[in-house]
Amino acid sequence: MLNSVLCALLLIIVVSGCEAALPEHDPTMAWVEVQGRAGYSLSARRLDGVKVDDARYFQLEPGRHRLELRLGYERRGSSSGSLWRHCRVELTYPDFAAGKRYSIFAVATGFTARVWLRDAEGKRILESHSVHCGSQY
Repeated sequence: MLNSVLCALLLIIVVSGCEAALPEHDPTMAWVEVQGRAGYSLSARRLDGVKVDDARYFQLEPGRHRLELRLGYERRGSSSGSLWRHCRVELTYPDFAAGKRYSIFAVATGFTARVWLRDAEGKRILESHSVHCGSQY
C-alpha cells in the first residue's frame, strides 16, 4: 500500500514538472504563441538567427523580426506507410507591436507546408512561402 502511494506521488511530481508555466507577457514586447494542433508538431527554433530557450513562444521587441519554426507532421497514404516529415519555415514580419499578441498556424500536405502569422483576432497578417519538407530537418 505504501509503495502504491509513493509511486502515485512520484508520478504526479514527474508529470507536473514536464511543462513549465509560460512567463508573464511583458507589455513592452510582442508575444507570438507557437502551438501545434492535432496531427502537427510546431515549435519555435530561432529568433533573428539566435536559438530560443523555449519552443512554445517568441517574446520580442517591437519592429522587424525573422522567426524560424520547425513543423512536424505525419504523412499518411504513401506506398511505404506513414512517414513523419519535418519542415523548417521562416517568417519575417516588419511590424511586431509592443503589447500585441500573435499566433502561428501551420498546414502541411504531401511534401509542402505553409505557415500563417495571425493577430489577436485571428486575422491572417502574413503567409510564408510554400516550403519543401522531408525527414532531414
